Amino acid sequence: MSAAPANAPDSALLVPSVSDGYGWATVSAALNKQITASQNRLKYIYGQLNRTDIVLGSETLSDLSDQIDNITSVAQSIQTQAASYQTVYDSYLDIVGAKTEGESAAIVAQRAHLQAVLQDIKSTVTQGKLLGLQAKQVQLEVQRRGAVSQKELLSERIASPLSLGFWRDLVDEGPELRLTFAPPVNNGFAGVLYNWPYMLGTLCAVFLLTALLSRPVYGMLRMAEGKIVRKFTGDSLPETHQSFIPVALSGLFCGVIMFLLWEIISSILSLDAGRSPVLAHGIAGIMPLCGFILGAGLPALSRATAIDGASQGSARALWGGDWCIAIFVLLQTLFMIIGQENAFPVTARRLIEALFTLVVTSLFVWMCRRLTRSTDARLAPAIYGIGWLILIVTWSAIALGFLAFAFAVALWSVAISVSLASLMLLSIAMKEFTSRTFSVGSLISKRLSRLGVHSNRVAQFGVLLSGVVNIGLIIIFVAICLSEGSLDIPVVADRVQSLFVGQTINGVQFSLNTAVYCIVLMIVAYYAIGAFTKWLESRLFPTTNLDIGARTSILNIFNYVAWITVLLLVLSEAGVTVKNLTWVVSALSVGIGFGLQAIVQNFVSGVILLAERPIRVGDLIELGGIKGDVKRISVRSTEIGLGDGSTMIVPNSQFITSAVRNATLGTSLSAASATVTISPRADATKAQLALMDMMTKREDILQTPPPGVAISAITETGITLALSAKVSSVRDVGGVTNAIMLDAYRVLQEAGLELGKPC
Repeated sequence: MSAAPANAPDSALLVPSVSDGYGWATVSAALNKQITASQNRLKYIYGQLNRTDIVLGSETLSDLSDQIDNITSVAQSIQTQAASYQTVYDSYLDIVGAKTEGESAAIVAQRAHLQAVLQDIKSTVTQGKLLGLQAKQVQLEVQRRGAVSQKELLSERIASPLSLGFWRDLVDEGPELRLTFAPPVNNGFAGVLYNWPYMLGTLCAVFLLTALLSRPVYGMLRMAEGKIVRKFTGDSLPETHQSFIPVALSGLFCGVIMFLLWEIISSILSLDAGRSPVLAHGIAGIMPLCGFILGAGLPALSRATAIDGASQGSARALWGGDWCIAIFVLLQTLFMIIGQENAFPVTARRLIEALFTLVVTSLFVWMCRRLTRSTDARLAPAIYGIGWLILIVTWSAIALGFLAFAFAVALWSVAISVSLASLMLLSIAMKEFTSRTFSVGSLISKRLSRLGVHSNRVAQFGVLLSGVVNIGLIIIFVAICLSEGSLDIPVVADRVQSLFVGQTINGVQFSLNTAVYCIVLMIVAYYAIGAFTKWLESRLFPTTNLDIGARTSILNIFNYVAWITVLLLVLSEAGVTVKNLTWVVSALSVGIGFGLQAIVQNFVSGVILLAERPIRVGDLIELGGIKGDVKRISVRSTEIGLGDGSTMIVPNSQFITSAVRNATLGTSLSAASATVTISPRADATKAQLALMDMMTKREDILQTPPPGVAISAITETGITLALSAKVSSVRDVGGVTNAIMLDAYRVLQEAGLELGKPC
């Protein structure tokens, strides 16, 4: 950035110079380097996708996808930074203003410089947008390749193991298979599994050490549980008490122990050295889960089962299942890594995967059979049937030559069953922990009650905490389902992260963090709107002269406006714009034309009722022969309380299109009237005075305006006197009229006045 001329005044130095350290020149070079580096990375990724000499596995495609996501983030960052500088320099240009006659040369130079810098900034913004668009296109190609690769893998068919061709191909792959186990030679080549004896010995040692440590770890956790309960409650746990908490904690501890043992021994033996350290790292990623299975399974499925409520038959039926599951999980991970690294020839790899599938499905069906015969568990027959279905499908696929499909089904079966069992154990343990710790009579509840916290609030917190943990476990299960059957901890963690990062569908970013933010926003809005509504009702409205109808209308309008605002904020945070909602608006227009017409009509009528207030809450109305008090007015319907105690819900459109009688609109006063006929021979003046005296003495009628008694008709059969009075409420008219008639009859009888015949 060039400095201002030397003869320019200080007021003309509007633009930061290079020496200031915060002008555009200080960041433009860095942004251009980021753009160049990102474009080169995209070219490299695109070149990898177009290579024909290698087969891109799912792991490689996932890594390329992560790189593209980083490039997309860089493109968005470049656009944001450049746009912020564009705003600043636009402000500078507004200060300089348009060109005028007689202005100084410094101002002219500043204007020209600002225009040049703005042009450069706009060019950078355009390059950032192009970079993001290119990254999006390459990402779509990666996703397409992944879908095609997975489809081709599942539909791959080779010679059936029941045919001689399969075994001839296996024999032909003998030399290539021996290279997989070849030791290092002078040229540096080494087979992927050249150190398999050390790796196998290390795995056996790690498994045995973890199994030996699982019982002592569980015993220490049981003792710790008893000491904690005794310290805080003063009671000792009975001998028959069983709990899921020590079982789950034992699994977690053993998972950490197994991982550390593998890392230590593999580092000592340098098992990660060689041609493919991915194998050692993949085993390290699955060690925590294998340790969890042994740490939780050995005490839980022992002959003296540690699970509360589990029968001895279940323990005997599942005894040894923990070892089998842990070994299957390890072998599954090894086979997936071998497939990704192309460590074995195709036929040999498919044979190993087929043998794994046969063993897994057979043992699963056998274990389900034992469980069905030894226990009366309700789910055992259903699981037994599912096991037989998986066995028939996989064995048939192997016989037909679809070995990759059979192996994929086995992977999914192991992954889903193991993840469900492990996550359910953690969920049950967490539920037991929260129910004990935060129950109404727990120690924490008693301590907090002294501070003014109600025990029910503590119990609610425990339920919410358990629910949050369950939601997290569900997210982990979804991530496992999306990891193509992989139980490797880093792979699952990467899938969880991708769930939170989200994906863009039709221009809308879907991610868990956005969903959580929107949910939290709606929860906060719910309590904030409720608190403000309560403040209006209890603090503000009592200081005003507003009637109950006006208060209800204000509260309803405020609630609707507030929730519409919250909805707009949620949609904005989710990235939903009018352009994204075009198809929704189109669908709504068709729906309104057919099925939603009445709903929209009632909604508009409700808005009119709340705005014009022809009827209000508390009014006595009559609509179509129905008479009652208005209890509630919403935007769709109005609730009317009837005389028998029931409530009638009337659509708002009827109040707009029909005639409505409002007995309390305008004033709360109402008139009570009655007529009395006396004999034509009776003294009309005496009767009038007696009735007027009776009216003035009644407390249930108003004396202002004063009541009246007038002669309304004189006939041969009698003289008719009309009694009229004002009452404070229209709801009292019936009772007051009945009382006036009874008193009029009594007064006329006492005065000796004969009644006549009505006209």
